[in-house]
Amino acid sequence: MRRDPEAPMTVAVIMATGWDGGGPDPGPAAVLPCGGDPRRAAEAADEAPTLLTRLCEQLARLNVPDPVIVTRPEMAPALHKDGHFVLESPSPAADLREIARIARHADGPVLLLPGDVVVGAELLRRLLLDGDDAPVTAVTVPRGDGYGTVPVRRYDGWIMSAGSPYHRVTAPDAASPGVLRVAADRTDDLAALAGRLADLLRDARALPLTVVEPEAAHLLLVGLVRTGVPVRDCGDPRLPCPRAGSADAAVAAREAVEKADEERVRLAAAVKRDDGLFATYAVGSYSPHLVRWAARRGLTPITVTWMSLGLAVLAAVWFAAGTRGGVVTGAALLYAAFVLDCVDGQLARFTRRRSALGAWLDVLLDRVKEYGVYAGLAVGAIAAGHGSGAVWGLAVAAMTLQTVRHTLDHSFASRPAGPGRRPLPQRTAPLTAPDDGPIERRPAPSRKALRWARKVVALPVGERIALIAVTAALFDARVTFVALLAWGGLALAHRLATRVLTGRRRKVIVR
Repeated sequence: MRRDPEAPMTVAVIMATGWDGGGPDPGPAAVLPCGGDPRRAAEAADEAPTLLTRLCEQLARLNVPDPVIVTRPEMAPALHKDGHFVLESPSPAADLREIARIARHADGPVLLLPGDVVVGAELLRRLLLDGDDAPVTAVTVPRGDGYGTVPVRRYDGWIMSAGSPYHRVTAPDAASPGVLRVAADRTDDLAALAGRLADLLRDARALPLTVVEPEAAHLLLVGLVRTGVPVRDCGDPRLPCPRAGSADAAVAAREAVEKADEERVRLAAAVKRDDGLFATYAVGSYSPHLVRWAARRGLTPITVTWMSLGLAVLAAVWFAAGTRGGVVTGAALLYAAFVLDCVDGQLARFTRRRSALGAWLDVLLDRVKEYGVYAGLAVGAIAAGHGSGAVWGLAVAAMTLQTVRHTLDHSFASRPAGPGRRPLPQRTAPLTAPDDGPIERRPAPSRKALRWARKVVALPVGERIALIAVTAALFDARVTFVALLAWGGLALAHRLATRVLTGRRRKVIVR
């Protein structure tokens, strides 16, 4: 079986502790068959892979070949019969202690999954390959999915509160099936938290007994959130992640997962959500089709970056001709170069072939392309008799202004923030408190028109490309440079004011 070489080494812990509640003879839900019709002949049903076998095969393809399977002693024979080596654990407290032991000895991230979950390859890849930018990543599903889930509350892509049989959630808006990944640098925290929760379960005064047996992953999610650890939500309503507690549910869950168009979801996710107005509507509306075309032909993001540079060089050459036809052709080529500039990043995200070299090369060549176009416009203006030194002065001024803007943006973005910085302040709460406290303060939502106006004022690269192409094609280079200086100066003033106001509220480390 071929493994994905890009997946980081992860320790997977599968909690196969759920019972099959849909048949006359209760057994572990993890060994339910998840293919075909559960009402067919028994000998045919035996050929279908079980939920646990399917999950282990998926993990093996993502370079997680030997998951640790934890189950109850009375369930162990059925799992042995299914071909799995298991660790027997008699209670949720013992589950937590086992997780603590595994986390203390783990060299990489720790992935927790229930044995009866049915998950697609794309959601697993998001957990394993895209989870390094957050201490903890968890999957959420829409509320109402029922079996094996607990309520959660989210905000802006982060989980702000989580529930369990002991813990309530104020204003829940989603549910957790108990699938989460803890980054390698937080496994010691996971081990400490798991040990602390195990101790609390032994104290009936701390966490009173409940009718429903708690699951270790649910308790850990509550503990992580309540102790202030940022937990990112990687769930997607287009990517089902149901748990199955009966044979019929197992078949329905697999059908729902396989019905999802994972390629389409991944293409949509590759397009930046916070891009500028021009990039969003003049490119992002159709660029996923180009990304799919490029991916199927084996093009790499760096190859597309060089293709974009080639088109920009051709645009500069046509601009330098100084003729009306040459300028219009140059404007069209410049737009095409920008389209490929967007596609290379989307292709990197779609194929998960992101690299520091590719990111650096993309930024470097963006400046080369833009300044090369400025030079081509200046040369073309002189050739057309629209000026000499004055045009070059405007071109150099536009380059200088853009360089200053990028330097300021980069210097602000690279300032180290204090530890634990998150998109929204995370409230802590006692692990033994049944309630999660008042809901967090949330900024008032801004109007869509105002949000787009702010982006346009900032003159991002898409708006600059559109400004260059339109003014050069309709007027001449002098108008282009004056427009760039005027709009760019306004953008610089707006950005400086925003950075100053933001910097006063932002904590930094003084070295």
